[in-house]
Amino acid sequence: MPSKERYEIVVIGAGPLGLATAYHLAEQDPRRSVLVVDALAGPGEGSMGASNSMVRDVFSSPDNRRLAGASIRFYEHVMGSHESMRDPVPLLDRYGYLWLLSEDQRAEYARLLDDRSARIEARFVALEELGDLPGLERSPTRWFEGALGTAPPAIAGALFGRSCGAVAPEMLAHFYHQEASRLGVEFSFSTCVTGLSFEGTEEILLHEDTRRPLAFQEHIPGRLRISRVHLADGRFVRADRVVVAAGAWSAGLLEPLGVATACSPRPQSTYSVAGPGVDALLDWVPNLDPIDRDQGRPRLPFVILPTGATIKPVFRQRRLWLGCLDTVSRPIGTLEDPGRDGRLDFNMGRLADRGSYATDLLPAFTPYLPGFESAVVRLDRCWGGYYNFSPDGLPILATEAYGVAFLGGDSGSGIMKADSLGRLAAAWCDGATEARLFGGERYPLDRLSLLRRKVEPETMIL
Repeated sequence: MPSKERYEIVVIGAGPLGLATAYHLAEQDPRRSVLVVDALAGPGEGSMGASNSMVRDVFSSPDNRRLAGASIRFYEHVMGSHESMRDPVPLLDRYGYLWLLSEDQRAEYARLLDDRSARIEARFVALEELGDLPGLERSPTRWFEGALGTAPPAIAGALFGRSCGAVAPEMLAHFYHQEASRLGVEFSFSTCVTGLSFEGTEEILLHEDTRRPLAFQEHIPGRLRISRVHLADGRFVRADRVVVAAGAWSAGLLEPLGVATACSPRPQSTYSVAGPGVDALLDWVPNLDPIDRDQGRPRLPFVILPTGATIKPVFRQRRLWLGCLDTVSRPIGTLEDPGRDGRLDFNMGRLADRGSYATDLLPAFTPYLPGFESAVVRLDRCWGGYYNFSPDGLPILATEAYGVAFLGGDSGSGIMKADSLGRLAAAWCDGATEARLFGGERYPLDRLSLLRRKVEPETMIL
């Protein structure tokens, strides 16, 4: 539980965005008091631990490229400064992304690569370079067994992203947590926040029935502050500023106050598979040039099929992790209600939809990898987490004059943009209008706001 009754800044959520925010707040000024509150037992134990934890700088949106690229460079810097983050498991393993493209997709991605200002480290891969990819069917003749309709499109080529790969999520969470703690940030785990409320420099006038502040006070500078953070044990702490970075659970804290997040949290499942077909793919030596190799050899990259299905290689476990973005008929919201009993009963196993492996996932894979339909690939286990989708596929930093900010809407790419977004939230806490990303580039905060948003929608969402 928190050790004090008042802090300068309270950060709600110890996932990648909350941890990065706390770290950069402390780095900027170790003297100020910062509290991070999380309902789970340790850092990164929510959807961060359930994710694929992939990173890439190949996006259609220039803003996503800037935010992700700067974060990737920071992770590379951290790894270079800490030997323990290089061996035996690296913090950042850039073995590449491989998009297998239909003809229409190839034309769309060609426009992206033709934009010299994008400066994307990616290249097209010819079909003949994919000829020995084990089990690949380049021209499908049908959907999944028994499915009706025309077959999905043939693979016309591929795009290889070089500065892309995987991050070790537990290592990243440990780094931010350890360094923030060293700099004086206080963490309170297993502490559920049940709500936020107003107070001000003068007595606030409230509606008698709802205890909501009378509206005219919003226009009196300094009158209203959202500065009470209510905890499950009935206590509360005060703060000058509150950053809500609670992922899928953020809306439950902010919407009762009339603060919009514009995000749609949905559960997504990941499936781990093993077997001879998996071994064949893991042993494939592609004709590609990734940044990080294994004993000098390139390895199977993260693969995206034309259907949007994804394959993540997990080399040390001899497994593949399969996924497919699924928003059709998936209810928006979370299964857990932190305010009901004072705790957050997040369970990755319970969120998993095991039955969808055969009905929804395999049909996205088997037209291109028919062997996945047989015993050469078997389901090992599955788990689930939440994607917090924004309407345009870019993160959101929504700030209110009365002292609260929402940081989220990362649409499944929180880890790959976490460092940049943490710098933006920390800059807001300082009253700044822009932040410096790693490497020195300046980034205006209002580009990611809801009211003054200035971004191009993202089309490459996985």
